[in-house]
Amino acid sequence: MDSIQRDLKSAEQAPVVVVRAVSYAYGDGAYRKTVLANVDLVLEPGKFVVLTGHSGAGKTTLLTLIGAIRSLQHGCIDVLGMRLTAGSDRQSRDVRRRIGFIFQDHNLFSAISVFRTLWLATELQDRPLSRSEATGKALQILTLLNMAEQLHALPGELSTGQKQRVAVARALMNDPKLILGDEPTASLDHASSLLVVNLIKEHVLRNGASALIVTHDERIFEFADHVMRLEDGKMVLQK
Repeated sequence: MDSIQRDLKSAEQAPVVVVRAVSYAYGDGAYRKTVLANVDLVLEPGKFVVLTGHSGAGKTTLLTLIGAIRSLQHGCIDVLGMRLTAGSDRQSRDVRRRIGFIFQDHNLFSAISVFRTLWLATELQDRPLSRSEATGKALQILTLLNMAEQLHALPGELSTGQKQRVAVARALMNDPKLILGDEPTASLDHASSLLVVNLIKEHVLRNGASALIVTHDERIFEFADHVMRLEDGKMVLQK
């Protein structure tokens, strides 16, 4: 095996996310509250990981730190081979463009159609998709989510669950190597939840990606390779 092949194989096997000794607190003085205390986490390629814990345990805080939406206070995080550091806006943008985010609040713009929303998600990539390419990709994903007929619908014409499925589709449009989800099935019925979870898991397995899903939805747990729990700022392996 030559050096190029070894480098490619090494890159494919490298962890997608490495979190080391990360601590985070809100407030100051007597009002200071620590939500993460020396947290360690490694996400391997091809793994679907669930993160759970009581409300206020720091799950969303950790997710936003990994996603470069929030700045680090203590510790270090490597995401897709990039070291996150506090105060680097350009670095944060570079990381975020390579991640598929799914938020509990779907964050759709009322005047932008489903298709345009999905097409816009590709415009920050090195090679943005043409209209025809974006249409094909969008229809492929929406079909798997039972939403192909809503391709040109506006958010106001969709139910809450349909809006959330659009948010899932948007996260997958760029074939990300990392998917971060914050309660992605909270507004979905059982059938739609299964569609979403199966689609994410298939993407992870097919692309050697990783998914970290914050959820209280125990319906998802059986699909996970690992279930982690945050308790008193510490990470505990449940499964």
